This record gives sequence, C-alpha cells and structure tokens, in this order.
Amino acid sequence: MVNRYDCLTLLASWLDEHAITVTARGPNAREWAYLRPKGANFHSLNLGMCLSFALGLSLAYPKRKVVAIDSDGSLLLDTSSLVTVAGVNPPNLLALVMDNQSYADMGPTATATHADLEAIAKGAGIPVTGTIRTEDEFKRVVPKSLADGGLSFFVLKIEPGKARVEVDSRRLHGRAMKETFIENLLRHPDYPKRVGR
Repeated sequence: MVNRYDCLTLLASWLDEHAITVTARGPNAREWAYLRPKGANFHSLNLGMCLSFALGLSLAYPKRKVVAIDSDGSLLLDTSSLVTVAGVNPPNLLALVMDNQSYADMGPTATATHADLEAIAKGAGIPVTGTIRTEDEFKRVVPKSLADGGLSFFVLKIEPGKARVEVDSRRLHGRAMKETFIENLLRHPDYPKRVGR
C-alpha cells in the first residue's frame, strides 16, 4: 500500500502552475489544499461528482492537464461516469482514485471485498488503467502519464488513516473556495478573453 500524503506530495511537484485539479471530499481535499495552495483547485466535491466535474474541465481547457483526485467511496456512487469519460476520451485527463477501502469511519466500501475499480474502468473503455500498490509504481507510471498525455486512470491502494494535515475549512468548500477557483480560472492563460462590451 502507498501513503496518500507522500504520493500527493510527489504529484504536486510534478504539476505545472496551469494544471487544473479537482478533489473529492475528505482527506484528499485537506492534504491537497495544504500541498498545492495555489492554482485552479476545486476541493471537496460531493460523493460521486469528482470525475464528472473533472471531465467537464478537461473539455473546457483542452490544452491543460486536468487531474481528478477521487476516492473509492466517491467513485462507487457513480461508476457510470467511467463510461461517459471513456466515450469522450479526453487526452488531458488523469484520474487518481485513492482507495482505502472505507467510507471514512463509517465502514468498508465494496473495494474491501469484491469490487475492482480498475477492472470497471477498463471494461468501460478507458485506454490506460492501472492499480498502484507501491511508491515506486507511482513514480514510474504517473509522470509518464502526465508527459505522454492521453486519458488515464489509476487506483492507488492507500494506507488507512486520517489526513496528515489540517487546513482552514474555507479553503476546502463553500463560497470562498469557489471564488478562489474562479479567480484562478479567470487568470488562466487559456481562459477566453471577452472583447468589447
């Protein structure tokens, strides 16, 4: 199993300032907000919404890498999003699913018993998939995906545990987070500039 915080630390060092990221609720959002405080980051999407939201951003910003940092519990609520993502096949979308096999402290998810999210993604038609169990694997496959482009989907089997850091909740959800995200998009080099008016 890999450590979520360590992998996110590596990911933050690999992304340029113009990459766009989206996270599901929970430890993913807290650790990512701490590790990547600047840039177009949308945090704490409700369960089942992370991958679909990232898909929309990948279509709106086709020249930029979009990274979805999802969780097993979130994706299991909307596995049909994998079919939609595969059908659109955006070349700039990377999906990382942090699979700790549980809904926080509320009990196990289906990945703890029989569900295989990589197999579901592969069956949906996503061209590049994988299940990552070591940090060496993460270092090998994720930078390659970021450099090569193309739609890719990786499940990270992560160690259980709470977020290693705490951040101001206003950075994670609500109006302040959304306004910061929009401000970053407005400054984004690919944002369509309005002429006249």
